[in-house]
Formats: sequence, structure tokens, C-alpha cells
Amino acid sequence: MTILDEIVTYKRGLLEQGYYEDKLSTLEAVDISHKKTFQSQLDDSNQLGVIAEIKSKSPTLDGLPARDLAQQVKDYEAHGANAVSILTDEHYFGGSYERLQALTTETSLPVLCKDFVVDPIQIDVAKKAGASIILLIVNVLTDPELRELYQYATSQNLEVLVEVHDKEELARAYKLDPKIIGVNNRDLKRFITDVLHTNEILEDKKTGYYYISESGIKDEQDVQNIVDSGIDGLLIGESLMKCDDLSQFLPGLKLDKVQR
Repeated sequence: MTILDEIVTYKRGLLEQGYYEDKLSTLEAVDISHKKTFQSQLDDSNQLGVIAEIKSKSPTLDGLPARDLAQQVKDYEAHGANAVSILTDEHYFGGSYERLQALTTETSLPVLCKDFVVDPIQIDVAKKAGASIILLIVNVLTDPELRELYQYATSQNLEVLVEVHDKEELARAYKLDPKIIGVNNRDLKRFITDVLHTNEILEDKKTGYYYISESGIKDEQDVQNIVDSGIDGLLIGESLMKCDDLSQFLPGLKLDKVQR
């Protein structure tokens, strides 16, 4: 069993325990109707968009520095991020829906609820907590599940980042005709990252979609190595959480997109 399988099993256990019903009943709804969509920002800029992540820990990561997370979100916005990703898994990643709820009010940027969605109620909780964008991971869902969850999220006026890890999953994602596709550079079996994975997966990509490279991006050189693949943006967590001065680092990642 991979780490991903273990996490998904854990999520299904939470569903059975009524965890998400409890969250729905205790969280206060957050109004995010004033926020610009992530897609509209990608439309309006010739530079790569950045989804800047808030994370405290992960199964593959030790020793992230403690940060004032409200200030971190404000710094992300001040230095050019286009969206914020907030992990809401408590057990494996040290996040929470309460954290998302608190931090989404600290920024005018749309917030991605970074979690492992297997049921519509998780989308309800994320929306109530103030998420604008939902993550759907192709690897952990069947095609019917993927379509149901995608259609449900979009019916709730949420954007969806559909995440793929290889070309076969990309082909499955195209069946949904989603707007935004995330390419995860992490090997799901070994949890090793290789940024150049983006180039490999997108070598035969279709036009008409927005592509976001996720995981393992450490510096501007990494971005230089993949920008020619035709990506529209980046999702970055660890490097931003470890950076002591985002004022130069974050804007330096927003290279010009390759003209299509």
C-alpha cells in the first residue's frame, strides 16, 4: 500500500465516523464572493501564475520552519501569488478546515482546499470554510467518481484543479474537459519528486487547457527547465515556507509564459 492509498483509506474512515458532518455543523460560512477566480488571473497575465501553499508538515518532509501563517498569506499576496493552497488534512499534514477558514479571510486571493476528496460532503465543508478551488486527484478516483465530484464542485461555483501524475491519468482528465489541470511531479509509489516530470507528461498535451506544475520546484532554474512545456502556472509549498525573504524569490518564479 502506498502512502496515498493509506491516506485515502483514512479519509473514507473519517466519512464513516461522521467527521465531515461535524465540520459542516460547527464551521461558520465564509463569504468569498468578492474574490477573483484563479482562471481569470491566468487569462489576464503573460506571466506564470503561482499557487502558494501553506503547509506545516507532510509524510515526506521534516523540519519546516514555524511561521506566522496569517502573515505568510499576506506576504504571498504582496509578492505576487495568484492563489493560496491550504492543506486541510489534520493527521498527515497538520492542517485543518479551521485553518483554511481563518486564513481565507486574510487575503483577497482565491484559496485552494488541498485535500484528498472522495465524497461530495468534503466539497461542502471546503466551500463553507471559504475555499474557492477544490483539488481532485485522478489517481484515487474512478472515472464515474471523478465526473460526479467535478460536476458537483463546479455546480457549487468552485474552480477545480484536476491533478494527474502520468500520461494515462492526463488522458482520463481530458474526458472531463476541465479548465485547469495540475501535473504532480511526485512519484506516487516512491514519493520522489522530479520537476522534469512536467515536460514528459505534457509533451503531447492538448491546447485549450491551463496546466499547473506541482511539487519539487525549488528555484528559478527549476522553472526555467519546465516553462517551455507550455505550463501556465506553478504550485509551490516547501520552498516558499522555507524562504526567509519572499520579496525577491516569489516574483522571480513568475517567468513569462511560452506563447502558443
